[in-house]
Amino acid sequence: MAGPSVPSRELLYRGSPNEFVAALRHEAKAHVAVRHEYLERFAAGDFPSMAFAVRDFAQQYAVYSAGFTSYLQGVINSLPQRRHRDVLTENLQEEQGLTGVDGQHTPHAVLFDRFRRATGVSAADEAQFVPTTTVSVWRDLFLQKCQSSQLGVGLGAIGLATELLVSDIYRYILRGIREHTTIPEEHHVFFSLHIDCDDEHAQDLIAITEELSDTPNVREAVRFGVFSSLNLRVAFWDVMLARAQIGEDTQHGH
Repeated sequence: MAGPSVPSRELLYRGSPNEFVAALRHEAKAHVAVRHEYLERFAAGDFPSMAFAVRDFAQQYAVYSAGFTSYLQGVINSLPQRRHRDVLTENLQEEQGLTGVDGQHTPHAVLFDRFRRATGVSAADEAQFVPTTTVSVWRDLFLQKCQSSQLGVGLGAIGLATELLVSDIYRYILRGIREHTTIPEEHHVFFSLHIDCDDEHAQDLIAITEELSDTPNVREAVRFGVFSSLNLRVAFWDVMLARAQIGEDTQHGH
C-alpha cells in the first residue's frame, strides 16, 4: 500500500485519493517553508536587532495576512458543492470575528494589527513603509491561486500549503516574541489563537481535498497549488532573513 514514502507525483495517476493527499501532506510538512533558517533564527532571537526583526516582520507580513479573508472567499467561490463551501464559510466567519474560539470574537486582522502596533510601529514608520517586492508578489499570486477556476488549485494553496502548516510556523514566531521581546502577552493572541484553531481547519480542508482528489486533473491542480504556494513563502522568508541579518540598514534601500 502506498504511503508517505511514495512521492505525490507518483500518485497523480494511481493510488487512492487518501494515499495521494497523505503523500502531499508529508511533503508539505517537510518543506523548507516550515523550517526555514529565518524561522529558526527568529525563534532563537539570533539577529543583530531583534526589535527591528520583529517590527519588520509585523509590517511586511501584514501585507500578505491582511488579504486572508479574500483568499478564503476565493476558495469558497471555487468549490462546486454547497456542503464544502459551508465548511470554509465557518472558517471565514472566525477570521471576521463573527464566530469565535474560546470566546474570541475579534476579527483576526484586528488582532494582527494590535500585535503590529505593539512591536513599536509608529505613524512615521507607517508613512515611510514600502512593502518588499516579494511580499507584494506573494500576496497577488497567492490570491490568484485561491481565485483559480481550476478546481483544486485554491484548495491546495489554502489547505495543505497554509492551514496545515500555520501552527508549526507560528510556534517559531511566538517563541521569538515571548523569549526575545517585551511585547505583552495580550498582543500574542493572533499567533496563539491560530496555533490552537488552525489544525482543526486543516483537517476540514484535508477531508475536502481527499473527497475531490478523485481525478488526475484535480490532483495535479492541488499539487500545483501546494508547491507553488510553499515556494512563494520560501521566497518571502529568504528576503526577510536578508533584511533581519542587516538590520536597520535595510530601510535605506527602500
